[in-house]
Amino acid sequence: MIKVVFALLCLNALGQVATSYAIPRWSSIAPDAAHPYLVHFRGFAGYFVQPWLGMYFDYGYWTHLVLLALFFVILWVYRDQIERIR
Repeated sequence: MIKVVFALLCLNALGQVATSYAIPRWSSIAPDAAHPYLVHFRGFAGYFVQPWLGMYFDYGYWTHLVLLALFFVILWVYRDQIERIR
């Protein structure tokens, strides 16, 4: 269970970094039929992206916090089964 949550946490972090890198380079500043979702990015007026990418960019931060909290809750619940390796 903890390995799955940790893997999702890492994938989400990688996805957030990738979208932060890709949106300003590959997105348009004018909307069209395929890119109607407005993403405000680093003080710029905005970029228009596909809805799934924009929603991931907007809510990925909160997803990361939820996964991180879940990771620590699982660590706390199974704290008696965790072994310290020296």
